[in-house]
Amino acid sequence: MSKIVISGYYGFNNAGDEALLTAILASLRTIEPDADITVISGNPGNTIAKHQVKSLYRFAAVRLLRAIDSADLVISGGGSLLQDVTSKRSLAYYLSVIAAAKWKGKKVMLFAQGIGPIRSGFMRFLTRLVVSRADVITVRDEDSAEELKRIGVPPEKVEITADSVLTLEPASRLQGKTILADAGLDPYKPIIGVSVREWPDNQRCLQQLAVALGELSRQYHAQIAILPLQVSMDRNACRLLRSYLPETGHKVVLLDTTYSTEEFLSIVGSFRLLIGMRLHGLIFAAVMKVPLMAISYDPKVDSFVKAIGARAVGTVATLSAEKVVQAAEALWGQEQPVQERRIAEMRRLAQSNAAKAFALLHK
Repeated sequence: MSKIVISGYYGFNNAGDEALLTAILASLRTIEPDADITVISGNPGNTIAKHQVKSLYRFAAVRLLRAIDSADLVISGGGSLLQDVTSKRSLAYYLSVIAAAKWKGKKVMLFAQGIGPIRSGFMRFLTRLVVSRADVITVRDEDSAEELKRIGVPPEKVEITADSVLTLEPASRLQGKTILADAGLDPYKPIIGVSVREWPDNQRCLQQLAVALGELSRQYHAQIAILPLQVSMDRNACRLLRSYLPETGHKVVLLDTTYSTEEFLSIVGSFRLLIGMRLHGLIFAAVMKVPLMAISYDPKVDSFVKAIGARAVGTVATLSAEKVVQAAEALWGQEQPVQERRIAEMRRLAQSNAAKAFALLHK
């Protein structure tokens, strides 16, 4: 039985990161169903209940080192862990887990990571020093590979795959329709889903988005569902957007409840269109074959929409209501606006990550 420790931003009720963990665990268990997996988490009880794994608190240093010491493989698992836009402390933490694993002589894999931006010169040096010692490095997009190359990580050590959430199977829409109905929406009439997050100077962006949503609601008799992917972080931006929305006579609902990954997929699958800032909201839409429109706040969003043959409708700084309406009109009624062949290829690449992990494990 293989013993694996997984490090990531887990246990914080962030839908994207919880979906990443769901996908990583499923892909690993497909190859070795009885693998002994321990997840480092901000809320171990929550992680144990949601994912049926062993879990330990991320700052329980002694227990963490013991878990690493007994592991066969340590995975730094998905998401945008290695960046200093959120904070240098966060980047230092994830690097410290990788460094501790190599200090203990363990095999280490960066599993479909999103890298950067890393702006601090010292943190770029530290990232190069630590990441270069990993045994296998896969990243989810070309921009992440380029960022590692600029930092000085040998490019031959880096392989581009795809975000692990793309390996998830589409969920039944029935559960989502029930949730939407319980929230007061008619799931059998058009619903536009919106996923926004807090970001500096985002008031103008939210005002423009609200104008566009009002026009689309009137034009298509559409209801609006505002869906935060991390309620604690997104709630204020979602409430602000709601306050800007004009009265159209059609229902507007804020879905500020914590849902499981399957529930999120099912809810998004019940939308006629998703307009989103959050990367994994857009990936949920791609998995569920729902037309999507991205509002860019981070290079990772641009990387994803470029990979699927789409483009962002605007940035937080440049978004205009007119362009949002025009883009939505072009997408409305399409069942699969993104290139299906590209999604299928990205899914294949994402599925290869687990195989690479076990190839390293048994090397």
